[in-house]
Amino acid sequence: MEFDARMKPELNLTARSTWRDPLPEKPAGPGRGFWAAIIAVVTVACLAFLLSSGQLRPPAVFGPYSVSVPLDFRAYDPARWAIMNAEDYEAALKIDPTLPDPASIGYGDAAALPPTDPALLRDEAFAGPPAKPYVFRGLTALDRERAHYCLTAAIYYEAASETDDGMRGVAQTVINRVRHPSFPNTVCGVVFQGSQRAGVCQFTFSCDGAMARTPSRPNWLRASRIASAALGGYVFPKVGLATHYHTQAIWPRWGKSLVMTNIVGAHIFHRWRGRWGMPDAFRAPYPGREPAPGPYLPLAQQLAILKGQGIAPGAGPAPMLAGPAAPLPDVAAAPLPGTLAPAAPTAPPPVATSATPTYADPRLNQSGQIREEFRGSGEWKR
Repeated sequence: MEFDARMKPELNLTARSTWRDPLPEKPAGPGRGFWAAIIAVVTVACLAFLLSSGQLRPPAVFGPYSVSVPLDFRAYDPARWAIMNAEDYEAALKIDPTLPDPASIGYGDAAALPPTDPALLRDEAFAGPPAKPYVFRGLTALDRERAHYCLTAAIYYEAASETDDGMRGVAQTVINRVRHPSFPNTVCGVVFQGSQRAGVCQFTFSCDGAMARTPSRPNWLRASRIASAALGGYVFPKVGLATHYHTQAIWPRWGKSLVMTNIVGAHIFHRWRGRWGMPDAFRAPYPGREPAPGPYLPLAQQLAILKGQGIAPGAGPAPMLAGPAAPLPDVAAAPLPGTLAPAAPTAPPPVATSATPTYADPRLNQSGQIREEFRGSGEWKR
């Protein structure tokens, strides 16, 4: 049939059948075939697993289940029995000349493992895995001296009245922080973190005026020797991977969010939860450059704040941040690791550092070791 263009369009329309039902709409989502295929795949996988594990055996119609194992022995062999009861190797060799020489096996060269100390196993089960040994080597003698002084100051002002283990716990906590990416990667940066602000420092002695007290020479030397050992790679396993601690007289709000490792002396030690508190997290490298030791808030201003004068706690950085660093205590410190001799005299006291260099950009006058996202760490929320 040819189409005539002269015909009107409405004459070519065909009427829709009114007696037919409209086509049903397809349901949304997968159909029955999809779910049947999923059930079939799961069923076949379960059967294959049961058959491979030996828990599902074929039915009895296929025959009894049997296994053939070749055996070649006699219930009683007088020759073997005589060799087993021979007094020595020469007597057994007369019975069976093909016996191998025991000396050729070389069991005598095997060294037995040393017995494990039950106390160490108990401490590790209670405190968790210990830290990995790490030697902190400064790039220059000044960097080594700064790290030694900062760690000694933290040990002394935090645990001067503690035993040696109490001091070692504080030293290990500082070392763990240096190795953790959540904290500054220098010893002085960790010890004096936040000391440029009043009342929000990580270690309270660095911003509450405690360093105005003259150190006790015997306890300072003891803390200095413990600091030297910690910087030289000594690990104190009784606190594990602790990065926080507090005295038994208080329980801070952050105590519930951490895992307690141990109680050593007057301090309770904690570590991070989850993977952040595992040995793999303590991987931050030590750059070997140490900032000028603090406190970065002058002692006179700290004492004024304690008396109710000066700026309020947490008001902001100290205005004298770019001034000269605080002088080291006039107390003889222990020698650095590797230089301690039995008859050698005590090393001279650390030399006070010169003024901190001043930069055009005021942001560079800060310590430079605290990341911006961790600058407010330790502040109390109001």
